[in-house]
Amino acid sequence: MRVLRLGALATTWILAISGLLLVAQTASAIPPFARQTGLACEACHTLPPELTPFGRRFKLNGYTLTTRPPLVNDVDDHKRNTLWLTDLPGIAVLAQMNYSHYDRAPPDTGAPYPAHGQSDTYQFPDQFSLAYAGAVSDHVGAWLQLTYNGQAGGVGVDNIDIRYSDHTFDNKWVWGITANNYLTFQDVWNGIGSYTIPNFNTVSLATGGVGGTGTTGPILNTFGPGVVAGLGAYVFYNDSLYFELSEYHSAFNTGSSAGTPVAESTNLANNGGALDRFAPYARIAYERDWGYHSAEIGASALYANWIPSNGYISKQQQLAADAAGFTPSQTFNPGAVNQYTDLSIDWQYQYNGQHDIFGFLGHVTHERQQNSSQLVAATFTGSTPSGTAIYSNPTDTLTQFLVTAEYFRDRRYGGLVSFTRTTGTYDPLAYGGNGSPANQYETFELDYVPWLNVRFLLQYDAYQVVANNQSPFNLSNASFPNSPGFSNIKASNNNTWVLGLWMDY
Repeated sequence: MRVLRLGALATTWILAISGLLLVAQTASAIPPFARQTGLACEACHTLPPELTPFGRRFKLNGYTLTTRPPLVNDVDDHKRNTLWLTDLPGIAVLAQMNYSHYDRAPPDTGAPYPAHGQSDTYQFPDQFSLAYAGAVSDHVGAWLQLTYNGQAGGVGVDNIDIRYSDHTFDNKWVWGITANNYLTFQDVWNGIGSYTIPNFNTVSLATGGVGGTGTTGPILNTFGPGVVAGLGAYVFYNDSLYFELSEYHSAFNTGSSAGTPVAESTNLANNGGALDRFAPYARIAYERDWGYHSAEIGASALYANWIPSNGYISKQQQLAADAAGFTPSQTFNPGAVNQYTDLSIDWQYQYNGQHDIFGFLGHVTHERQQNSSQLVAATFTGSTPSGTAIYSNPTDTLTQFLVTAEYFRDRRYGGLVSFTRTTGTYDPLAYGGNGSPANQYETFELDYVPWLNVRFLLQYDAYQVVANNQSPFNLSNASFPNSPGFSNIKASNNNTWVLGLWMDY
């Protein structure tokens, strides 16, 4: 039966690919930026979403470059534009589908062995987005995205980046202001942040895992849409030196309920916590371009006070809550937050030749987490508050190293190899089990790109180290009381095959 299922799946994909080959024509560009500029997408991308030097400058200039005159415009007495309307709607449709298969299906904890959870996941779609992207005026541009997420099962606001930009007459200086809802989405290099390569949303531990589980990483990677919103300013000097200073805040309400001593918000629980006040973020990078070559090295720093997710309160608030006769759900006490400092170094090298494309990129991020001694587990014995510590150490550290090498021929065939390793201090109370936050895995990917807005990929994620609290295959049979036959559990049980399709039109 398993052979028949795999054969049917392969047949479905072959027919889908064949249908596309029959009905589609060669695409010279992808919307909506290509429509706006009149340039082929290879001007801005090696392969989407990775940017070329020209693509980076297009983004830094606020998405405003165009070869098309405005449909309607007006100027005032000082010859300044007061209205600038494009003749093309900057609307794009983005779709992503995938089929994921775990090497070993996890057992079902509620049923006797060999009953197990679903090993194969067919996300159709995995993500489906509508996006506006392009010039709003001669100095303002935007990326506004609304996405259906198949794993979350809902529609919500996705990536947003609204920019104002300008430059000196000789283009020596480019400066801008960005308002966005995803820390690092405003970045133009791919070695760190939201568009780190590899970049394909899969049902794998590397990108969220089963049931929301995933591998440990720095908090820098978690400030996405719905969690934070920020405002920043940047300058780019002489096509080489970039500097940015931004500040982020929680993107949802954390107000307290009337008459209660503890601030409560279901959004805190849904988003895993909240920023306390503002989180400053600084970025510096240097790029040099010559011929077909481009190289960048950069650094960034983030400081954040983080209120942990639902279920943790301060010791003082436990007593106040007990006296008030209710069970608290969340703290919002500036003295009971964890402090995070993330320092990163990133790099990116590109060779963007007429036929061959090669890239080498990655980052090292070191995180220092100062744990508040005021935070304890929100547990009660009858009406008596009883708090236990949730961290073994006053300070924990985490270091993540990621490096990726990629190669493509004629922008049609290619692939990549990526290596990720995370290490840190042992903290059994925070991480469970042996207290290790460590993980290590590789991603192997083969790509076929019949057109630059259609991409098929075959990916394999291979795990050597997965801490037991991060894995659906917990490293103890005690986690599966009804499955005594589920033995010899190891990190490689999480290895995942992914067959994916990405398209943009």
